[in-house]
Amino acid sequence: MSPPSLPVRGATPLRVAYDVDAATVLTRHNPLHPYAPDVERLKQNSDAFPIAEALTRAGHPATPLALGPEALDSLHALARERPPLVFNLCDTLGGEGAAALLVPTVLDALGVPYTGADARGLALTKSKHALKALLASEGVPTPRFQCIHDAAEAEGFSLELEPPVVLKPCGEHASIGLEAASVAWNDTEVRARARHLLGRFGGPVLVEEYVGGREFYVSVAGYPLRALPVMEQTFGDLPEGYLRMRTFDAKWFTEPGLSGDAPLLEKDARWRQPVPTRQPASRWRRSESVEELCVRAFRLAGGRDWGRVEFRVDASGVPLLIDVTPNSYLAPSAPCVLAAREAGLSYEAFLTLIAGGALERAAAGD
Repeated sequence: MSPPSLPVRGATPLRVAYDVDAATVLTRHNPLHPYAPDVERLKQNSDAFPIAEALTRAGHPATPLALGPEALDSLHALARERPPLVFNLCDTLGGEGAAALLVPTVLDALGVPYTGADARGLALTKSKHALKALLASEGVPTPRFQCIHDAAEAEGFSLELEPPVVLKPCGEHASIGLEAASVAWNDTEVRARARHLLGRFGGPVLVEEYVGGREFYVSVAGYPLRALPVMEQTFGDLPEGYLRMRTFDAKWFTEPGLSGDAPLLEKDARWRQPVPTRQPASRWRRSESVEELCVRAFRLAGGRDWGRVEFRVDASGVPLLIDVTPNSYLAPSAPCVLAAREAGLSYEAFLTLIAGGALERAAAGD
């Protein structure tokens, strides 16, 4: 897989746009989190900096573009600057997911090419229930699910799925709101967790059958989109007794329980029985390879240029899609970067593949 050439218009550098307040999702997740006092330091750790440096090393000058409270003015300034491409890393703006839709919307209006999903794709992947309904309707296997939209629905909720189930805020990402307490076994536990999530994040809340099998991810990139090598998500770093699930703490700090997350779910007697075999929410087109399935799901979700698809393999061998992440994290240690390395692409080559593909896509009017 060789990266395309990346044209650069004159001396005008590429811009790598990032949300300067992205780190505030930590304090929004839990204001009492032990790492919250370091939020100012965390703001300096955006993947925009290594990306700009790597693109520049590869011969494609790039500079970070911090988007803060005056983001609209900063974006409009690009109309005068006319960079050849904006590498858009904003899946939040001001630390809020919904506000990130402003970035591709304005760039489209200005006619400035950019990487990643457009506003529609970002909106769809920030609505987990809507995305899963679309995927299921298109024959993509995903765990069966229900949705709780508000407090009134939570109070009268009746579980139609086979427990255990996992509850997630539909509009969040990066495992925000996902804790050991997110797993429920009956109506009472579902209602209690739904009230908690609705109070913290608003609605809707996704209720999804928990899949107990091995977890994998497929990163996709380029134009046209292609799958990178399948990588397994391992859980060997979790202390004994913790559920095999990447909660917020486990994903970002590799320290389950750091923010008060209740540990040791697997010591609950209900976990002594195997997790039931899961049937997907719709029939699976078994003629597709896993890689083909993930690329198709990514396209259906509105993903472009690069991103990640996560799935678990049920005991019956069915790959059940758990999540689709467009514009995924791109620091040198990020999962998709490691997958690219497995495919023989250096960090610089991988970023060039993404940026060059975005320019080809824009030129093709796709």
